[in-house]
Amino acid sequence: MPEFRRLPLPQDGWLVRATGGMGSSLVGDESVDVPPYAASSIHAALARAGIQQPWHGERAELDSEWVGRTSWTFSREIEVPSLSDGAHCALVIETVDGPCEVVLGGVVLGVHASEHIPFEARVPTELRGTTTRLELRFRAPVDEVLAWQEKLGARPVNGDWTPFCFARTAACGFGWDWGPRVAGVGFYGARFDCWNRTRVTSVSVAQRWNIDGTVTVRVTPRGDFAQGALVCIVREREASVTAGAQRIECDMNGEATICPARVWTTWDRGVREGCWWNAMVGVRDERGGFKLLATARFALRRVELDTTTDAVGRRFRFLLNGEPIFVRGANLIPPLLGARHEFDWLEEMRRYRDTGFNMVRVWGGGNYLPDAFYEACDELGILVWQDFMFACATYPEDAPFADWIANEATHQVMRLSRHPSLALWCGGNEDILAWWSWGWKERLAPNQTWGLRYWTEVLPATVAAHDVGTPYWCESPYSGSMDLHPNDPDHGDRHTWDAEAKIEGYRAILPRFSSEFGHQSPPCWQTIVEECLDPTMQSQRDPDEMSAAQLVEALKLRQKAWGGDEVQYKPFLSARFRDARSAREYVAQAQHLQARAMDIAMHWLRAGAPRSMGALIWQWNDVWAGHSWSLIDVAGRAKPAWHAVRRACSTRKLTVEPLGGFANAPLGSTPSVSGAWQIVAWDDRAFQDANVLTQGASRVRIERCTMYGKVIDRCVVELVSHPECGLPAATRRAAIPLAFLAAIDAARECLVATVEGDASYGRAVHFFADDATLLLPDPWNHAMFEPVPNARGVMRAVAVVREFWIEQHWERATGRSRNPDDEVTEHHAALESASLAANWRTLLPGDEVALPEDGALVWWSANHFVKAQPMSDVTR
Repeated sequence: MPEFRRLPLPQDGWLVRATGGMGSSLVGDESVDVPPYAASSIHAALARAGIQQPWHGERAELDSEWVGRTSWTFSREIEVPSLSDGAHCALVIETVDGPCEVVLGGVVLGVHASEHIPFEARVPTELRGTTTRLELRFRAPVDEVLAWQEKLGARPVNGDWTPFCFARTAACGFGWDWGPRVAGVGFYGARFDCWNRTRVTSVSVAQRWNIDGTVTVRVTPRGDFAQGALVCIVREREASVTAGAQRIECDMNGEATICPARVWTTWDRGVREGCWWNAMVGVRDERGGFKLLATARFALRRVELDTTTDAVGRRFRFLLNGEPIFVRGANLIPPLLGARHEFDWLEEMRRYRDTGFNMVRVWGGGNYLPDAFYEACDELGILVWQDFMFACATYPEDAPFADWIANEATHQVMRLSRHPSLALWCGGNEDILAWWSWGWKERLAPNQTWGLRYWTEVLPATVAAHDVGTPYWCESPYSGSMDLHPNDPDHGDRHTWDAEAKIEGYRAILPRFSSEFGHQSPPCWQTIVEECLDPTMQSQRDPDEMSAAQLVEALKLRQKAWGGDEVQYKPFLSARFRDARSAREYVAQAQHLQARAMDIAMHWLRAGAPRSMGALIWQWNDVWAGHSWSLIDVAGRAKPAWHAVRRACSTRKLTVEPLGGFANAPLGSTPSVSGAWQIVAWDDRAFQDANVLTQGASRVRIERCTMYGKVIDRCVVELVSHPECGLPAATRRAAIPLAFLAAIDAARECLVATVEGDASYGRAVHFFADDATLLLPDPWNHAMFEPVPNARGVMRAVAVVREFWIEQHWERATGRSRNPDDEVTEHHAALESASLAANWRTLLPGDEVALPEDGALVWWSANHFVKAQPMSDVTR
C-alpha cells in the first residue's frame, strides 16, 4: 500500500436543505437531492434540481436573491477510512465557499470562512472505519457580512453592493456593474488524506536569477514529515541534443543552482519545447535509492518589471528573459456559481491566445483560478498577471481577517509559484484608487483600518519569501508611490475610465501601461433572444419586431452599470448614428461602437510604444447574458469587438495616429484634419532586435480616395525610427504633409496608406470626418457587393464599406462545459471561418469577402447607421 493515499469523496448522493433564514419558508425543511457535480454552488444545485434558476428572462436575478439570505446544509453518508488505510487521516476540502461549520459523525471538525484556503482537519480515531454523516453547515452569506459590518463598523465599498469586504470569497458574487447578485455557498474537491509517517500534499517551486546568468531553484514540499527526512531533486524532463537530461540534488535548504539551456517564453516569442523540469520530492530507501513521493512541473524564465523613473515619469514595462515585451491582453472575470471547476481552460485559453493576446489579468474581485487554468497558460505561452483577491473596497485589518489573509497569501503564492506563466503578483484592484479619489478616506472613521497594510507589507513580504522570482506591484492602478495619484498617466499602470476618454477620446491619454479600459455593449442578438427574453413574451412578441425602446425596457434589470443605457450608450450613439430602426439594430449599433473604441484604443496604445508598453482590455468574458464590457458573451459568441481587437493585435501593423502632439491636448478634443497626424508602423521583433526598424522597406504611399475607389491624390513619405523616454525605438513614424491633409474633402474621402514593397504591414484606412457628417454609401438602398464570377459565396465590394462585420448567431461553447448532445456542424465551422476572414475590415472597391448570397450571414457596417445624407444621393 502507498505511504500516502488520497481518497476522493463521491460527487453524487449529496443532499441539501435550508436550515434558516429567508429560504426556510420558501423551500421548507425537506432535503433536496443535489445532482452530481452541482455541490460547488447552491445556485447550481437548486437550478439543476428544478427548484430555482439563479436568473431568468427579464426578471434577471430578482427571484433568487433569497438564496444568499438562507443558511444551507449539505450532507451525505460517507465511509470514513479505517486505520488500515493509514495511521493518520485528514478530511480535506479544496474549496469551501461561504462561512461553514464542518461536522463529521456529530463531531465538529472545524469552522471555515475563506474560499481562498482549503479546509483541513484530522479525523478522530473513534470515527475511523465507520459509515457516518458528513455535514457542511453554511451560514447565510449575506447575513454573515452584515453581521461583521455591525461588529466592526461600516466602511465604503463600491456601488450599492452588499459589503463584500467582510467575506473572503468572490466579491463579484455580491453584485457588480456587469453581473448579478448571486451570493451563495458551496464546496468542491472533498477527500480524505491517509498516511503513516510521511505525507507530501504539494510541492512549491521558486526561482531566483543570479548575476552570472544561473538560476537558483528552491523546492519546498508541504505536508507532514520529519525534519530532514525528504530529498529534493530537480531534473530536466527532456534530454538536450548534446547531453543527457540534467539531474541535480538540492541542498539542505531545498536549493539547486542551474545553468539554463532553454527557457520558457510566450507564444509570440518562440517555442517552449525542451524547457520543462520536474521538481521531485522523495525519501531514501534502505539501500540508498530514491523513492519518489511527489513531483511538480516547472520551467525557468526571467520576468522583470521595469519601474525605473525617466524624463516622463515612472515606467511600467515587462521584460521577459531580458527583453522588453509589449503586453496585449484582457481582464478575466471568474465564471460564477462554481463553473470555474468545470471549465475547459485549455480550450478557453487557446481562443484567448488566438486573439493575439500574450498576457491575461486574473482580476481581484473574483477567485484564484484552478490549477488547470495556470497549466493552460504555461502550455500555451500566456503570461499571467495575478491579483490578490481585493477589489473596489476598504478591507478590515482586524482579527480574524488579518490571519485569514496572511494564510491565504502564503497558500496561494506557494501554490502558483512553480508556473512559468506567472508574471506579476498585484495587491488588488482599485482599492487605493478608491481611497484616494472616491471620497472614501473622508468616510472612514478615525483610525479605522482599510487594507493598506496588506498591500504595502503583508503581501509583498509573502511574495519575497516564497516567490522571489516574480515581481510584486502594490495595486492596480498605482503610480509607484502613495504620494502620487494612483491613476497618474505618466507613472505606473492606469485604468482609463475617464468620462471624456471614450472612443476617439482614448487618444487624449497615453499611459505608461493601461491595465483597464473598455466600452460597454449588449450580448450578441441571438444570445439575447435565447437567454434574456421571456419565452411567454416571445410567443406574443416577435423579437425581430421589437423596437429599441422595448429592448431597453426588457433588459433593464440586466443593465447594472451606472446611469443605465442613458449614460452607457445614448450619448455615444446619438452623436454618431441615426436612431436604430429595431432592437436588433440597436444591439448592432452598440456593439459597433464598442468594436471601434477597442480598435482605436489598441492601435493608439501600441503606436505609443515604448512610452506605452501594455494594453489589458476590460474585459474578456461574461458571467451571464447582460450588458458588460466583454469581448466574448456568455454563450461563447464573439462580439465584433473581439474581431477588431484580434486585428489590432497584429505584431506588424500600419496605422494613422495623431501622435504629433495630440496626446497632450485637452481630454475630449478632436484633432483637426490639418493637425499633426502621422503614419506609424510597428514590428514587435524590434523589442528583441533593434536593427529590425532600420532594415527593409520604409516608404509609405498615401492616397486620398473617394468612397467609390477613385484616387484623387497621392504622396510618399519616409518612415523614421522613433526612440523616446530614453528607450530604443519601438515604431517608425512619418508625418503626413499638412498640404496633403488640408486638401482632403473629409466628408467624401478617406485616406489609404500602404508600405511600398512590403504587404505584411497591411493597409491603413482612415476617415477624418466624424460619423455625423461622413457621407458613406448607403447599403439599405443600393448594393455594396457584386458576386465574383466562378467563386461561389465570394462577393466583391463596389464601394467603401466602413468597418464591415458579420453578426455571429451560431453558438461557440468555448471554455464552458459542452453538452454532449451539442452538434458542432460543418456549416457552423464554415460560418466561423468566413467570419474570421472578413470581420472588422474596412473594404475598398475590389476587396473580396466570403458572404453567401442566400443571406445565411447577417452583416453590418458603419454605412448602415449613418446620419448624413446617403452617398447614393450625392455625386460619386
